[in-house]
Amino acid sequence: MDSASTDDGPNITAALGAAIRDYRTAAGLSVAELAQLAGISRVYLYNVEKGLKCPTVVVLVHLARGLGVDPASLLETRPLSTATH
Repeated sequence: MDSASTDDGPNITAALGAAIRDYRTAAGLSVAELAQLAGISRVYLYNVEKGLKCPTVVVLVHLARGLGVDPASLLETRPLSTATH
């Protein structure tokens, strides 16, 4: 198995966080508002958006519901170079 396919966890987490942040800002929601809608803490959401934490599937679904999007849209492939900040 190619090691590149298993060493990209931090890039995937960063891309997911960037997608959540992009959808949140497009929806006009603050971190606190989306966190409340998803039933998580503001600090946890901040860390997810920064790529420091990887949400569980349940939290991912709750975030998608709060954003009014399909959970799969948060996982769509994006260029990983644009996901890191």
